[in-house]
Amino acid sequence: MERKITYITRELMEKMTALRREFHRYPETAWTEYRTTWRAAQELKKAGFQVFLGEEVCRPDSRMGLPTGKYLKFCEARALSEGVPSGVMERMQGGKTGAVGILKGEKPGPVRALRFDMDALPVQEAETERNQGYRSLHPGIMHACGHDGHTAAGLGLAHLLGQRRQELTGEVRLLFQPAEEGCRGARALGDQGWLEGADFFLGGHIGIGAERLGEIVACTHGFLATSKLDLQFRGRASHAAKAPEKGRNALLAAAVCTVNAYAISRNGQGDGRINIGRFTGGRGRNIIADEAYLEAETRGDTGGINRFMRDSLERVARASAAMYGVTCRILEQGEAGTAKSSPELIRICRKAAESVGLGGLYRETGSFQASEDAATLMERVQNAGGQAAYFMFGSPLAAEHHQPGFDFEEEVMGIMAEFYSAAVLGNFCTFGA
Repeated sequence: MERKITYITRELMEKMTALRREFHRYPETAWTEYRTTWRAAQELKKAGFQVFLGEEVCRPDSRMGLPTGKYLKFCEARALSEGVPSGVMERMQGGKTGAVGILKGEKPGPVRALRFDMDALPVQEAETERNQGYRSLHPGIMHACGHDGHTAAGLGLAHLLGQRRQELTGEVRLLFQPAEEGCRGARALGDQGWLEGADFFLGGHIGIGAERLGEIVACTHGFLATSKLDLQFRGRASHAAKAPEKGRNALLAAAVCTVNAYAISRNGQGDGRINIGRFTGGRGRNIIADEAYLEAETRGDTGGINRFMRDSLERVARASAAMYGVTCRILEQGEAGTAKSSPELIRICRKAAESVGLGGLYRETGSFQASEDAATLMERVQNAGGQAAYFMFGSPLAAEHHQPGFDFEEEVMGIMAEFYSAAVLGNFCTFGA
């Protein structure tokens, strides 16, 4: 790949690679990104950014899908054992993760916000020849979606901007967001005011919709609106042989709900999705199950189609509960809407890509075909009069996203950092200044 200008030095690429592998070794799921937050804050401070942590980053009462208090405490103890200072942990305690770095130029200019997600997934990583030396040290958790690379690229960008601060106009806000998986963190980040006054917003993802290293694809459609729901069925326990008639079987209600969820009719106005990703319940083989839990999600091409799918699921869940004389409690654990990148910003970012020799593989149209918490942030900026764009950064993958063998080409982090730095330092995005 021929470059016209190269901002990325070998030293900086080595730093991003080392950071990515460190984050990969110590993966943390939503709202428990304690060690990741601490390290991101350290690097932001080294780069000369003003750093914000704890309640300063995400509004506590806007967080969605928080883990149990017991699990939070376990993760806090683990992070302390892995080097997080106790004083820093006190600021993050109770799932108050995430970091924001602010850098201001000496001259007036636009306010630019860029988002980097940090959380991992509850997936047991495969042991491969490729991941020797940086395989996950946390059983049952791995970076199976590339967020470790996103975070490392964001920190590489921070160092680039810090080194070239004299060229910076206006203000840059780097948002290191917790809890993207399950679409749980963006609302809390936005509610804390980090997008107020933002003239433009950029976000992106490794390896989705683009498999060739060097490709930069603007996401113009295909963000699916989504709802993440927990369904809690409660019945009555009883002896399975002596008095089965006295029980109320929550497990059966949950099973009927699962089967019929997949039978929900689709909407003629567009595509809808539904998935039951987890089913747990019961206490023993000789006990009528008095409790069962489903983790479900709905998606749709539009907010209306997602609402249709969600309403249908809720109706099926309540009917299934009624069939077996149990109750069903429905808890919202995450949400995101649809989004479209601003056409003007896509065109402007082409100029940024061309300025660093990345224009040859730049595409102005692409479909995401999944859900992303960034859609919430994009919509917030656009509704306030700013512009937003989301990009897919090409990379060959060792396995697909959310699979145990997932991995990507680490050079893509340099491409991300270089592209973003060109958009910021090149001052192509000057509207609103």
